[in-house]
Amino acid sequence: MAPKKRVKQQSAQKNPTKKSEDPDYLKKVDPIMMKNIKQLTAGRSNLRIFVPMCGKTPDMLWLAEQGHAITGVEINARYIKAFFRNAELECTLRSEQFTPRKKVNVYEAKGKDITLYQCDIFDYNVEVSGQFDAIWDQSAIPIVNDMGARRLKQYTSLMQALLKPDGRHMVEVCKHGSNFVDEKMLKSLFGDKSDVRYLGTRIWKYDPEEFAEEECDEGEEVTGHGHHEHEHESHGHEEHGHGDHGDEEGETEMFYHLITFKEKGVPTEKRKRKNEESEKEKKSKKKKAVEEKAKPNKKARK
Repeated sequence: MAPKKRVKQQSAQKNPTKKSEDPDYLKKVDPIMMKNIKQLTAGRSNLRIFVPMCGKTPDMLWLAEQGHAITGVEINARYIKAFFRNAELECTLRSEQFTPRKKVNVYEAKGKDITLYQCDIFDYNVEVSGQFDAIWDQSAIPIVNDMGARRLKQYTSLMQALLKPDGRHMVEVCKHGSNFVDEKMLKSLFGDKSDVRYLGTRIWKYDPEEFAEEECDEGEEVTGHGHHEHEHESHGHEEHGHGDHGDEEGETEMFYHLITFKEKGVPTEKRKRKNEESEKEKKSKKKKAVEEKAKPNKKARK
């Protein structure tokens, strides 16, 4: 009987419960994002999703478990390591040359399509990983807004450059102080060609003690960031990517919007077919015009 028991245990180990299906873990995943996942993906599967200033949000694991490839950017190595620890994922670490003078650390999950770049969001660009099908922007905008109008415009331009023509950008904004970015401001930032649609609001209740700064591991090196890292940390980039809420009661309002683009919103293949049909129609009209022009000449010769 003992051998059978051992086989049963081994089988259970081969098919463990997914971490992102754990009820306690699911409580930490953003409920509005989960509810509106089809809005973010347009019902498509196997997408490349970008998570700017990702912190250690558990949303990345949940999205990866839905079959998507996740790329995140976070300047603080502590949050990146905390994400992998909380998600119970192993990762590999490599160094990537961003510019002739700048290298960044890149963390890649083992067994999940999750890649996290340890760098300032403003050092990241479309040449690093190409364009994405969707962006899940979890309260990065208020943090950037606190950096000033120039940085905010630079950030929104970067997001537009990173998004594919038929891509979708879901934004979560927490309401705290002068950093709040409302629907009208989002429309202004992303331009006249953008369509900003309200998705919902929720009250997020949290324990302020959970957001105490984690200490660096003993002997841990944080490389290549200098004053940029200090600047980023000063904006209180916390576990859920929410920034410094400034709410002693431990609750804040969260607003959600979906951003698409009128010209970019037509799927590439559909637009391609439309252009091909237009070209065929033009050729057909041109051929008919030539044929009509040739008819009188035939009569004249008779």
